Amino acid sequence: AVVSTQSTGESDEGAVEVIIEEKLLKQSHNVKQQDGTVAMVVQEVPETKFHLHSHIQLHYNNNHIQSIPVHARIILPSLYISPQSVDFGTCLVGQTSQVTVRLINPSNSPMRWYAQYTGETGEGEFSITPSSGEFMQADSCLLSISYTAKTNKICNGVYRFVSSPGKRAVELCLAGTGSHDERMQKLL
Repeated sequence: AVVSTQSTGESDEGAVEVIIEEKLLKQSHNVKQQDGTVAMVVQEVPETKFHLHSHIQLHYNNNHIQSIPVHARIILPSLYISPQSVDFGTCLVGQTSQVTVRLINPSNSPMRWYAQYTGETGEGEFSITPSSGEFMQADSCLLSISYTAKTNKICNGVYRFVSSPGKRAVELCLAGTGSHDERMQKLL
């Protein structure tokens, strides 16, 4: 079942809890879907909004069945990064280069986020500050990305920024090349 109900177990008689399966939240954008008695409309501008319409059937001891309409609205914030890729170019081995990128929450919902790195570490080292944080609605923050070449080879990596709620993600692709040529030294 996509939408099910459970008693909350609290003293409020008639209180129910609606449970929405995770697969419903991962549906394609801008889709209308019928699943049993559940109608779902999904839209994304600038966050993903789920509008669920269903009915809960209450079965009483006297065999009476009552159908109660249920309307739910779930908003999952979006996450964007600008720029989406950074090429540090050629850098002197051992010297650290730094750039700034902006992580953006354009939606009207607060969210938490964290960064995960995947990529090479033997040829160079990428780092990020901060590596996690929280957004208020319609918020952004500047991230400092650093690259230190360890050898005179190309280094590639990806930072994946994951938001919560919703586990939505954006990626920042990184590249840099090390050199032993002192002409590549950057002046501070």
